[in-house]
Amino acid sequence: VEPTAVVFLRPDFPVAVVQTADGWRFAEDPSDLYAQDTPRHALRALVWASRAQRWDVVLRLAPMRYRMGLSEDDLQIAWTEGEYAQVLTRARDAVAEHLGDPIVADVDEAVLEVAPDHRVRLERERDQWVIVDFLGADADDATRVR
Repeated sequence: VEPTAVVFLRPDFPVAVVQTADGWRFAEDPSDLYAQDTPRHALRALVWASRAQRWDVVLRLAPMRYRMGLSEDDLQIAWTEGEYAQVLTRARDAVAEHLGDPIVADVDEAVLEVAPDHRVRLERERDQWVIVDFLGADADDATRVR
């Protein structure tokens, strides 16, 4: 078994590495900022895409059942000027601070605990991971999101 580790290229950019006979190597492609092949990659994609205002990527990170009738323009408004823009931003920033934390996952579902009242839930859709809930509290209760 080859030793593995997580290296932070930035505080919000954990990347898996593996030790080989030739030294440490990336175990994943660090240039694919918007990958969804693992729960951690999907979370990283949410953080980076929302900061870069890549609403197409943010839309792709939502489960199909949430995407129905949702557009990139809807997401832009929600994140930038909507009633819950600050809630979304605070939740995203909290997730960014915990991208290197353990994620409890099985084949179809994953959870990242950000705080006792803030859990991020993901699920597998075909071969991609999507984010079911990252607010960790009811959107109506903005005071609970940290």
